[in-house]
Amino acid sequence: MKATNPEGFSRVNRPQSEAAEFYNRLAPWYDFLASSEKKFIQAGLDLLDPQPAEKILEIGCGTGFAQEQIIPALDNGYSVAIDLSPGMTLIAQRKLKKAGIARHANLLCSDSLPLPFQENHFDAIFTSFTLELFDTPQIPMMLGECRRVLEPVGRLVVVSLSKDQPLGTMGRLYEAFHDRFPTIADCRPIPVRQLLDENGFTVSINQTKKMWGLPVSLTVAHL
Repeated sequence: MKATNPEGFSRVNRPQSEAAEFYNRLAPWYDFLASSEKKFIQAGLDLLDPQPAEKILEIGCGTGFAQEQIIPALDNGYSVAIDLSPGMTLIAQRKLKKAGIARHANLLCSDSLPLPFQENHFDAIFTSFTLELFDTPQIPMMLGECRRVLEPVGRLVVVSLSKDQPLGTMGRLYEAFHDRFPTIADCRPIPVRQLLDENGFTVSINQTKKMWGLPVSLTVAHL
């Protein structure tokens, strides 16, 4: 039976431990399989625009593509990255070591909520193709944790499969495929702007692009 929430977007019916095992198996091939995501992540990083003295948190760092861009932009600040998959985190560590910036990396493998950080700690949070992996009841929890650990003038940049606008044919087909095969297509489009508005953020930028016909939102929000 299809599981939905009252807002009309699909559930993610998989324990986080199972998701971690899936991404552990996927890790050696992830950069190849997810290569189409990189230009959208880069566009999100352009919106993030990390400044030299900032403290930045990345949620769902995967194999470290965004960290390769964020860390060199920082000087007196620092970056912290968190991911639930030990396999992905290990590859990220190796990649950052090869790039000569591993000593500046703070990678944490954790699937826990609440986030293991103090209040008002980060100037910015970046997350790409991650928020849509959380089950529907967990998204407000995660966004609440983002509010808690951000500075009062902090910003959140989200790159996500999006249901902010009509999905179109490809989007509807993908959503149906997710509902039928949730392990293979483990993320689904979510109404990013609505979720941010409902959970204490003010959206300042909300761009929409297409990836293989699927809507992708690039969103900047502030407290």
